[in-house]
Amino acid sequence: MDSVLAQLRTKALADYRARVSIDKLDAEHRAIFVRAINNVLSTEIAIFTYAQIIDGLPIGDVAFDSRRVDIPEGHPLDADHEELCPGAMEKAREVCPKWDPELLKFNPNVLNAFQEAPLGSKLFNTRLIELLASSLHQFGALLFQLDLCVHKGGREAIEAARNWKQPKPDWKTDVQDEDWNPPRCHWPFFYNPYYMDRDIYPEGDANIVGYWAEARILGGVAVFDRRAEESNGANTTYSRPNPPNVYLHPNRAKVTNRITQLLDEQQQALIDFLLLEDTTKAASSSPLPILVDQRNRKRFNWPDSIISHHIYRDIWERRPLNDDEMRLQQGRPEGEIDHPEILAIQIAVNQAVGNPIPEGMKRRLEEQEREIKQAEKKAKFVNTQDSATVKEGAASVEAVIGQTEFTLEDGTKHIEDEPTEKPDGPVPEEMHVAQQEEVDESSTSKEVDVHGQKGD
Repeated sequence: MDSVLAQLRTKALADYRARVSIDKLDAEHRAIFVRAINNVLSTEIAIFTYAQIIDGLPIGDVAFDSRRVDIPEGHPLDADHEELCPGAMEKAREVCPKWDPELLKFNPNVLNAFQEAPLGSKLFNTRLIELLASSLHQFGALLFQLDLCVHKGGREAIEAARNWKQPKPDWKTDVQDEDWNPPRCHWPFFYNPYYMDRDIYPEGDANIVGYWAEARILGGVAVFDRRAEESNGANTTYSRPNPPNVYLHPNRAKVTNRITQLLDEQQQALIDFLLLEDTTKAASSSPLPILVDQRNRKRFNWPDSIISHHIYRDIWERRPLNDDEMRLQQGRPEGEIDHPEILAIQIAVNQAVGNPIPEGMKRRLEEQEREIKQAEKKAKFVNTQDSATVKEGAASVEAVIGQTEFTLEDGTKHIEDEPTEKPDGPVPEEMHVAQQEEVDESSTSKEVDVHGQKGD
């Protein structure tokens, strides 16, 4: 594992040094790119996200809005930082419109592909989204490095929050007070739990903050199907004429944490927003953040998405899990928030054994169908309570959900919108480790409405 991490670190530094500015773009492409960034920076979700970095601490609701929270219960963030400190939002509104595009640097292959792509083409749109994601990341990292810190109490208050020690519970009688040493947060409070490899990242903690900012604004870290842009295992120029839709890797509390592909209409809505020529209207027509939901059925488990499916933005953005971490992921239960097809499987099981479908399960299925019917052509719900055989029950579920039942390599049955894609091409050399699968943690889908968030 150490050798893999060393290779990733070397690759990250090489990519970082090879970046170039947008001077290589012609006037038309440059104007479109700058306008797209301005449109995003005019939104409340972007201003509020960067205002938290300027403050020095996230507000409690945002800090705990994650599928995995490493901040202990009772932490000052939970009780003492419900709102931003005075001056943070004002400073963000001042800084965001004044950003300097010359400060940003990009992968030259991505920049060249954007320059050479016909305006309005799928390739043009995909590379524009990639440049946008990288820009939001860099802007967040830069603000963190500037350490503006308008937080009440200044840097000392932030350090006190970092060094806060969780009180010893009353039931912990086997440990003396002086020996009580609970784990503390060793990361910036602006962190995405799936992108925390400071020892790999070229800018260390600043990149952790960059991934956090990007995910808060877009709805997830933007990643791409590099398999479609590779040849003989070597990354090429990202110039495939019709690349697959962009993927997001979300980490909000009530959204899946699986790598999830955007629907055509979601990606087009984002592009239409980025290309708006009237920036004054952009904030009121923003689709951000894009919170994927049950309609988004093309998903991959995050631990092996890089190794097995070559879905990433940078090969070094997430280290491979070790054996113990992978076993922990495999032991997590599945839930509908991560696997929308579970409901169909539950119905199939009930019908297979001759049980009637519970009315509550029917209602959930009907609600699910209403949510996805505009994105997918689904058959209407039919009452199949009286199905007498396993075959009839399974066939009924296929008709209800409009999905395909197929057998996995281990012999188990799976129901999904389309057959799971198998990896195509060699595993990236930098990540040549054993492929393993992860079972995501379950969670209950629930509407979220915190400072610009949308319910799923």
